[in-house]
Amino acid sequence: MAEDSAPPVEQMALASLNDGVSTPFAKAEFSDRVLIRTILSRADGGAGLAGQTVKVGGWVKTGREQGKGSFAFLELNDGSCPANLQVIVDAAVAPLGQIVPTGTCVNVEGLLKLPPEGTKQRVELRVEKVHHVGPVDPAKYPLPKTRLTLEFLRDIVHFRPRTNTISVVARIRNALAYALLPTRSSRSTAFFIYTLQLSPPVIVRVLMKCFKL
Repeated sequence: MAEDSAPPVEQMALASLNDGVSTPFAKAEFSDRVLIRTILSRADGGAGLAGQTVKVGGWVKTGREQGKGSFAFLELNDGSCPANLQVIVDAAVAPLGQIVPTGTCVNVEGLLKLPPEGTKQRVELRVEKVHHVGPVDPAKYPLPKTRLTLEFLRDIVHFRPRTNTISVVARIRNALAYALLPTRSSRSTAFFIYTLQLSPPVIVRVLMKCFKL
């Protein structure tokens, strides 16, 4: 009985992202983009997914060109978790100068691979296709790599969710909101966002309708 009840750890580690509901991996609700959280939050850090082809999207937290401009390293985040996915893009795949600046939004597809030994990453993505690039002007992008104060973030409200502090708070609030609204709990890939556009009476009416009060 003990052997029968033990979770199939090795099978889960080798599970394909394309196996549908039989795997613990989630894609974005309205696209075939794989959430970075479902790759990096695994017990093996995503190493068991090496060899899988996935499509991910997000914004560049930091990027740098290497090999005299022959390729670039990107740290990609999509807001689903605090960790970043390391992405490698060859110059033959996309113009590196367009995708390296911090804040650039990209949608890429490629092969998950094991990085060289001695690196802190457990898995990295070797890009084969770049489906979309939302470029930014590095001189005007308001979020530098330095530590930011909450007072500074008040002037760039629409960019606050890209910071570590606010994104963590948003995920905690999302979990609490779903706990209070059980009718929405099945939408695990969506996020509950409070936009400050609803007045308190409207929020009360929504809650009363959900709980049939």
